[in-house]
Amino acid sequence: MLKRRELAAGVATIALLGSGRRASAEDMTGVMPSSIKVGVLGSLTGVQAVFGQGNLSGAQIAFDEANAAGGIHGRRIEIVSIDDESTPARSIAGFRRLVDDEKVFAVFGPSASSIAQAMEPVLRAASAVPVLGSIYSSPAASEPFKHNVFRTGPLQDRLQGIAIADFVLETLKSTKVALVSQSDEYGRRGGASLTERMKEKGHQLVAAEVFNLTDTDFTAQLLRVRAAEPELLVIYGFPAPAATITRQARQLGLTAKILGSNATANRTYPATVGPAAAGVMNVISLAALPEGDDPRMQAYVQKFSARFPDLARQNRPDLGDCLGYNGAVVFVEGLKRAGAALSREGFIRALESLKDFETGIGLPTTFGPQRREGNLAARVLEFQPDLTRKLTSFMLHSAG
Repeated sequence: MLKRRELAAGVATIALLGSGRRASAEDMTGVMPSSIKVGVLGSLTGVQAVFGQGNLSGAQIAFDEANAAGGIHGRRIEIVSIDDESTPARSIAGFRRLVDDEKVFAVFGPSASSIAQAMEPVLRAASAVPVLGSIYSSPAASEPFKHNVFRTGPLQDRLQGIAIADFVLETLKSTKVALVSQSDEYGRRGGASLTERMKEKGHQLVAAEVFNLTDTDFTAQLLRVRAAEPELLVIYGFPAPAATITRQARQLGLTAKILGSNATANRTYPATVGPAAAGVMNVISLAALPEGDDPRMQAYVQKFSARFPDLARQNRPDLGDCLGYNGAVVFVEGLKRAGAALSREGFIRALESLKDFETGIGLPTTFGPQRREGNLAARVLEFQPDLTRKLTSFMLHSAG
């Protein structure tokens, strides 16, 4: 039988836990009568700046649109932006500053896979703070499941590697496959997943080579790949090295079909690669191409060009800019659905209610009580003889 003191202590503990749950459900940190403070974390400088710039520009356009329409139930979104300088340590410090010092309601970002991977313990510890990423593709930040971390945009790398392997084997009917992958989190995750899926399907890669993000000469790796005589070469890396790899591969007489991962190609890819770009395929997670004629995409291109003319002169918006805006529109929709009595937990539940939500820019977003990966599909584009990009009818899917 419990003694009175023990019973009282038990009741107090239960009451405290219950109070904690209520406090969590009603957590309105960063929510003021007329504003909502949102942290935007990304790589604005350094080797991954193209993704951080896209993250911030997308947030600025989408949040400004929401503010111009009267705000979120009368509240304006206020951005607190931090540049992680493409380094994990600064990203972790930046996230803590946003949460602990700036007291933001939620965080939009980070923007790069290597950064997201390094931040995993911090994101796990900050379990009450909603975090939505829309550009990075590393599964590390959201796997294992975290109640507060959502991700939309590109098919994440574990699932993307599986989907690429299935596409190569089942659709392209290529069994002699070589892989050249980036040595960081982005390339490692995707490359390992593709390799494992190939094994599951009864096939070994004929060659597997690794490169660093800052490398400019890939002759040694490509000569070894050429000696293996592959039918198809998968490049899992960022645009600049991937473009150079493609050009050097053709210069060395490598005739294999080339397929790039989601981050591989951008709109300036043909200018770097030249005629060798013709026929190259690339996985992409957009509903339409920014250089195409889709009305919804063109409306965004016009807004982006007017707001960021210097970037527009660099053949942007490109993939990161589009994914950043797509994710920010998803973020705004979650705020709207959370209602006037906005709380962090209410925002999380609102995001969970999204099903096949379309922005016209990225692929449809679906979340759920046990689902934090908003997109489980990808499209395939192919460079034409005139070096323009064209979306094919191929669609890659993953069950998650």
